[in-house]
Amino acid sequence: MTTVSQDLRRDLAAIGRRFYDRGWMWATAGNLSARADESSFWITASGVSKGDLGPADFVRVGLEDGEIRERGRPDAKPSAEVAIHGAIYRTQPGATACLHGHSVEAILASRGRDPIVLPRVEMIKALGIWDDGTPAAVPVFTNHPDVASIGQAVETFLRDHPRPLPALMVRDHGITAWGARLADALRHFEAVEFLLMLLARGF
Repeated sequence: MTTVSQDLRRDLAAIGRRFYDRGWMWATAGNLSARADESSFWITASGVSKGDLGPADFVRVGLEDGEIRERGRPDAKPSAEVAIHGAIYRTQPGATACLHGHSVEAILASRGRDPIVLPRVEMIKALGIWDDGTPAAVPVFTNHPDVASIGQAVETFLRDHPRPLPALMVRDHGITAWGARLADALRHFEAVEFLLMLLARGF
């Protein structure tokens, strides 16, 4: 394991603790990932509290097949949502990090909206959007137990929409956001979370 991969997982673990403290990753909910190289990415192991993450709580999986390439600990299994992260990395070649949380506000905001049109307030600039009047909408995908099929739906959508907002929602399931750097993914996630909090409060 290289120093670079250790540092990358430490950075993801720090974000996990931050999100946990904010109430965006209750219990063991949510998942975080980052590209390890051209053909694989690290993703949080299944069933781990994001408030207690360490470098060993990640699994490296193949970008194309989702197969395990490396484990931080012998019993670690990748998050069930590895298919969604893989779909994003395959269709968004500039993306190097992907963050998914389960906040109450995001779940409430996803009820009855498809897509979710974001409020035109100053925070929207954090997504690279300026006030030109173009609607900024986050797609909402149907939530069901077969996560692989959700991943397929996400991949189809992203291939059909080559310049999407760097975020999506699964109904009653929270935000997934990505970026060219880990800092960009974090900024996108926080911006969308803020905007959905406004919607959840009736803005």
